[in-house]
Amino acid sequence: MRTKQFARTATAVAAYALLATPSQAIETYDVRDSNGVPFIRARIFGTGDAPYCCENAEPVSSVRNLSQWETDQALAGIQYWAEIIKVVPGQSPAIINIVADHSDNASGFSAYQGVVTKVQAALTGQDPGELDDGAHGVIGIGQMGFSSEPYIPSQVSMTPSTNLPAVVVHEMAHALGMLGDGTNWVSFSKTIDGWTSHWYDDNGKQARPGQTIYCSRCLNPPAADVFDLRRDQGYFGGRHVSEVLAGAMPGVPLRSTSGMSHIELNNSLMSHQKYRNYTNLMEAELAALQDLGYTIDRRNFFGYSLYGSGQTLVNDNPFFSRNAGGTAYLPNTYNTAMLGLGLHVYGSNNTVVQRADLLSRGVGGAGIRVDGGNNSITILPGTRVYADGANGRAVMFIYGKDHTFTQRGDVQAVGNHGIAASFDFGNNVVGNRFEYRGSYIHTTRNEPAPILDEINGPLVSTFDLTGRLAGNYAAMYMSNNAYVGQINVMRGAVLSGDIRSDYAQVDGNGAPRLTKLTFGIAPDASGHSTGQPDPSFAFRYHGNIVGHNNLSLQLLGGSSFFTGHHEVYDANVAQSATLTGNGSYLLNTDGRFINSGTFAPLINGRDNSITVKGDFLQTSSGRLQVALNDTGAFSRLVVNGNAAVNGTFTIAPQRGWYGSGFKFASNQWLNATALTGSFTNVATSLQSPTLTAVAAAQGNNTYAVTFSRPPEAYSRYAADSNSRQVGAALDQVAGNAALGLHTLVGALDFSAPDGTGVTSALGQLSPAAYASATAEQVNNSFYARSAVYNRLKQAFGGAPSHPIAVMTYGSEQATGKSGTAVGSIGQTPPGAPSDDLLRYAAWGFAFGGWSTQSGESNAAKTKSTIGGFLTGIDTAVDDDWRFGVLAGYSRSTLIANSPRSFGSSEEYTVGTYAGTEWAAPKGAIAFRSGLAFTWHDLQMTRNVAFPGFRDNLSSDYDARTFQIFGELGYTAHVSDHSLVEPYANLAYVQGETDGFSEKGWSGATLDMRADTIRTTLSTLGIRATNSLQFGHVASTVRTGLGWRHAFGDYIPLSTGSFAAGSSAFAASGLSIGRDLALVESGVDFQLSSNTTLGVAYQGQFGSGVAQNSLHANFNVKF
Repeated sequence: MRTKQFARTATAVAAYALLATPSQAIETYDVRDSNGVPFIRARIFGTGDAPYCCENAEPVSSVRNLSQWETDQALAGIQYWAEIIKVVPGQSPAIINIVADHSDNASGFSAYQGVVTKVQAALTGQDPGELDDGAHGVIGIGQMGFSSEPYIPSQVSMTPSTNLPAVVVHEMAHALGMLGDGTNWVSFSKTIDGWTSHWYDDNGKQARPGQTIYCSRCLNPPAADVFDLRRDQGYFGGRHVSEVLAGAMPGVPLRSTSGMSHIELNNSLMSHQKYRNYTNLMEAELAALQDLGYTIDRRNFFGYSLYGSGQTLVNDNPFFSRNAGGTAYLPNTYNTAMLGLGLHVYGSNNTVVQRADLLSRGVGGAGIRVDGGNNSITILPGTRVYADGANGRAVMFIYGKDHTFTQRGDVQAVGNHGIAASFDFGNNVVGNRFEYRGSYIHTTRNEPAPILDEINGPLVSTFDLTGRLAGNYAAMYMSNNAYVGQINVMRGAVLSGDIRSDYAQVDGNGAPRLTKLTFGIAPDASGHSTGQPDPSFAFRYHGNIVGHNNLSLQLLGGSSFFTGHHEVYDANVAQSATLTGNGSYLLNTDGRFINSGTFAPLINGRDNSITVKGDFLQTSSGRLQVALNDTGAFSRLVVNGNAAVNGTFTIAPQRGWYGSGFKFASNQWLNATALTGSFTNVATSLQSPTLTAVAAAQGNNTYAVTFSRPPEAYSRYAADSNSRQVGAALDQVAGNAALGLHTLVGALDFSAPDGTGVTSALGQLSPAAYASATAEQVNNSFYARSAVYNRLKQAFGGAPSHPIAVMTYGSEQATGKSGTAVGSIGQTPPGAPSDDLLRYAAWGFAFGGWSTQSGESNAAKTKSTIGGFLTGIDTAVDDDWRFGVLAGYSRSTLIANSPRSFGSSEEYTVGTYAGTEWAAPKGAIAFRSGLAFTWHDLQMTRNVAFPGFRDNLSSDYDARTFQIFGELGYTAHVSDHSLVEPYANLAYVQGETDGFSEKGWSGATLDMRADTIRTTLSTLGIRATNSLQFGHVASTVRTGLGWRHAFGDYIPLSTGSFAAGSSAFAASGLSIGRDLALVESGVDFQLSSNTTLGVAYQGQFGSGVAQNSLHANFNVKF
């Protein structure tokens, strides 16, 4: 005898071929539970093996050899139990003889050892007693016409033949203990077994030893203690069963006609009914086994069950994986139990709202199963119902009639052969030949039978979808026995996977029972259909709709985009709806495709068509809309049948560039086997601010379209002179644009019909940001001038508005002057430099600033920053003059809106300066002058974006700034501690920008020309300085006011053209600031005789202009 290990794979039960064995050896397989504990040892008997039964009577042998597939499927049924029952080690495995007999039936048996069967004793750690014929129990497999197809664990039976694994599950339950006493049906023995002890009779009386049994087929002798089953309403009761049933019924029903060993829940696998569509046990049946004493983590297989009727339930019971102890769920983790089920609705007339997540990844697992009748099921937004294991079904309607389903949440079954929404009675596990049921379907022995009221209607009357539905095999599946009245795909719905229907039944008049599959009805706030068209419906679907004999496709509102290959009974596009896309529609021979709305094949780069395989009718309100692109490709409708047309024929130009005089004609827009009627109207759908298209019929099914532009197609939408210049350039070039401009021109032509998109685009295409950057160059030249003026004031003993850090060389005793502005101001003789004329000095000046300037009619608002330093060295020359040189580095940034532009610049400055002072009454007259040259290394990025177009542009270019400047001031000593200085200065600034080309990819790139700006700046102002004493700290406070006026080129210009080719256009940037107020302030603190700390501020303000700079100085003398 050889022993095999039997195990379940991740997706199905594995078939195990036997090793070569003697022909008369009993084949043995070991099956272990989920923890690896030995569960069942299955002994497979063949015709040549020893007898398997009845050692004390006539021996019985197996009448045939089980095939390998029968063996595998029998073991699959045992494996189901191995996952459910937790074995108590000690006596396991239980040994089961599996044999074949001639009956058209199957059987399962285990003798009792005390109050439990020997199989139960072996699995629960009790003494099972002696083996009977080498085993604790036996399963007999008759000849029931079993299916030889590979076993697929599934909540519904997948084959019309008898389901052998399900049969073995049933018979194993008997061996496990669902096996009654009362075998003589006269009275109970003095000791009753565990199963019988849980019986209750018609009157709710519990079974007791010695009771007389009354039943419809019993002798029913007079007795004082009766167990009355004459109405056959007995049941099995227990603590666990009561917990599951929750008052829906007193216990699970038993019938005396089936030996009280079968649980007669409706269609139950454990029943003795002719029709059963369960492949596994219900939760209440597992609870009965718990009441017998088995350890089962029931919540690992069922999240919740509703057996009652007429109830309202908001289900907050989740379904996840279990913790190691089997005592709680692990939130947001997938349950992996085979055939696990999140929610089971057994009863009828219930309203169920699913709020908790149900997550299953086990083989054949499911989220929700609905039986009974007239149940309303709603899945709330945000709720996940996932059945992602192989053969998973997320939501299953499996029996009854007139259910409703409202799906607002997230439902998926993305494992192999997964179905998100399943409408399927399944097959009868004991074989459809015995009895078969479905919507309006009932047969017995393969002959029609009266329709039962419980199935005399649609399985689901209405399915409203506003949530997500995704399935590997199908998003929706209607089997050949399940009818759904109407499916409404509405706003918010997302579908991934096919929609399939195999239903093909007719009513009493021979008319097909069609499922209305609608798209575009408006939902209400609860996700239910209002029956009204939804103009805002916009839906895309790439799956296939397959239901040639059942699905009536109804496009009722909004816009639907379909691809794929569809097989439907008929199709209808309502007047308020649009159907667009590609693919094909195969119609039933009795159906037609009727277009009363808009039907629009698209250009997809492949066949560019929609094919209707059947007859096509367009009504007077219908519109056939075909597409045309700028390469001459066009879409078409192909009708493999008769096409009768009326209404409108529309040519829809697609976004692209259409040159001047572009014309296209074809007779292939509509191609039909036979064509009748004619279109009443021929038009184009183009609504362009710049482009005109005219369509016309030319006879013989030929239609043509011609394009043109008005003279000022673009410039008429300009909002300012900058935009107008860009628009004028486009006016000239658009009709014959080079390839590089096609994307840009096409985007403009297909922008908003009112021209607002063109208006926005023209402003962004302008090079105004470069002109504004030039203005910043001129404004920032101020920092070099300020440094020179302040250094020369400091050198001659004045108090600069911004302190300069100075290192002087020479004897301080020679003059007694320190070069500091702190202390008594009036001690320095007018006209005498504070630095000894024999000395030279090196100085440094760090600066930083920020500015904003409001947008003007042509240019956008800017923000800029700068930071840097200047350093120089100077010396006394010719008694009362001082000459020096300077150099510096700075970095500046510029941000401009519309388009969003960002520029940065690195600047290198060199220069020279000179100054002197002449004595004057009570003061001195000062002259300060200099010139400077700055090199700019600039980078700019511009982001041009308007609907349908985006380009990121970048540039790297050079510029230069030259300036010469001078200042006269009269320094008057008001007192020993105060002085004032009226002043006037003049600066000539010339900025030059080299030509350059932008980089980009969508056609908005510019070639910029070299530009020059020449500006003269004059300033009149007054400065005041006062020394103060704060305790032991001497300080100097400085203030100043001035007015600056700009002459010459105070509005910068930049000139460019489109790099792909166009005439040049200029753009003005933000003005330099023709009239500005200057504000200066600062304070120095002499911390010691050799240490000074100073802070200064300077600002320039005008109409929309605010320029600020801040300086700090720390000066130490050694």
